Amino acid sequence: MAGVNSTDLTTSLDELTYANRDAAEVSKVRGSSELGKDEFLQLLVCQLSNQDPLNPQSDTEFISQLAQFSALEQMTNLNTAFSNSSAYSLVGKAVIVQKSDASGQSKEVRGTVDYVEIKNGEAYLSIDGNSYSIEDLVQVMDTAYAVKSNLPSVEAANLVYDKANPGETKIKIKLGSNGYEASSVAVAVNGGYIDSKYLKYEDGVLTIAPEAFKELAAGSYYLGFYFDDPYGTAITDKVTVKVTNSGINDPEPEEPTEPEEPTEPDDEKKPDENEGDA
Repeated sequence: MAGVNSTDLTTSLDELTYANRDAAEVSKVRGSSELGKDEFLQLLVCQLSNQDPLNPQSDTEFISQLAQFSALEQMTNLNTAFSNSSAYSLVGKAVIVQKSDASGQSKEVRGTVDYVEIKNGEAYLSIDGNSYSIEDLVQVMDTAYAVKSNLPSVEAANLVYDKANPGETKIKIKLGSNGYEASSVAVAVNGGYIDSKYLKYEDGVLTIAPEAFKELAAGSYYLGFYFDDPYGTAITDKVTVKVTNSGINDPEPEEPTEPEEPTEPDDEKKPDENEGDA
């Protein structure tokens, strides 16, 4: 072909390649399913510019489309305002958010919302100095409920201690979580604390040695559990121990003896976490 050399042809192909690449990048940035206010207006202008002169759309149809666009915009603004307003009410609330880390694993974060800020129209929750999108919020709890669910607890149980055949007493307890943990627990029965040397805590189970009950008369007693968590949790109505002696027919009360507030134990009688006791 006259007047055309390979250099001109190569340049044209390179330009075409760059043009296709730019178009592909634009397609990645905005998918075909995304239709915002700007796209709606562009479609409307395009429709006006390409009407059939012999069969144009009526003014009523255009007004209807504009009304739909206005309603869509107002609804979008209303949803955004409502979402942000709801976010402000979360300040001081205990929440759970789930955030994916770099490896794609979902990480659960619990805490109290310190404050809420709006960035680019989206609400963000500040929890322990970190910011999380409100889109990551999965649970909101009343503060009192959140505290209660994290405090130490004791599983209800009715135990039997036979003096003729004494054995270890095992009780399931939780020392708390999420900043409300206890480092130790004191156990009381019949108005006095059980010596810490008779207590052992491991994997959620508190074991009481048989010697702790050998001085008790036959009968039923409540055990009191006194934790050293920030709230000083005391549980006195979950566990009873029935003291019997299979070799002697001792009379027994029908109801467990009501727990009494024990006197403060000496330091050496408090369970020491460093010794492996609860």
